[in-house]
Amino acid sequence: MSIPKIVKATAKDLERVKGVLKLGFASDALLRWVFPDASAFLKSFDVWVEEFSKIAFKNDIVYSETNFYGSSIWHPPGADFDATVLEPTFEFIPLDRIEVAANFFEEFEKYHPRDSWYLAFIAVDPVQQRKGIGSFLLKEALQMIDKRGDRAYLEASNEQNKVLYERHGFVEIGKVQIKDSPTAYPMIRDPQ
Repeated sequence: MSIPKIVKATAKDLERVKGVLKLGFASDALLRWVFPDASAFLKSFDVWVEEFSKIAFKNDIVYSETNFYGSSIWHPPGADFDATVLEPTFEFIPLDRIEVAANFFEEFEKYHPRDSWYLAFIAVDPVQQRKGIGSFLLKEALQMIDKRGDRAYLEASNEQNKVLYERHGFVEIGKVQIKDSPTAYPMIRDPQ
């Protein structure tokens, strides 16, 4: 098995980044709970990745494996993301779930430290998983963050990913689960 090579993606790579993130999140319990309809998920997540990636591309912190088998989108400390840009996607959230979903994401915000780098999304093409790509994507960003002496924050959307993040120094700082939602885990990592 060859060692994955990680590069910084640019805005011209947006479609490739969106493609791999959509593949990686297609079976994510949390996002599929928010958008259970497959077509609605694909449309909505496309908007989410495009909007979240704007800050990341502007700050040159989108990492990808050279073949775009995996990508990660980071926000720098203090970045202001205007969540209202996601409102057009809310029509695809089932009516009986929209209030619970809003409460869920509001709960996440209580954990999100403003002084930390934020891993908005990371995913690997399911066909390419178990080859170390996710770990190498994390290592690349965390090296840069550690050199700056900063903390990193993320939300693990399942136990399997939580274990991966723990191997890279993240610690669970809470659990978010409301009514019938899946459980997710806000996590923080001090510089190492």
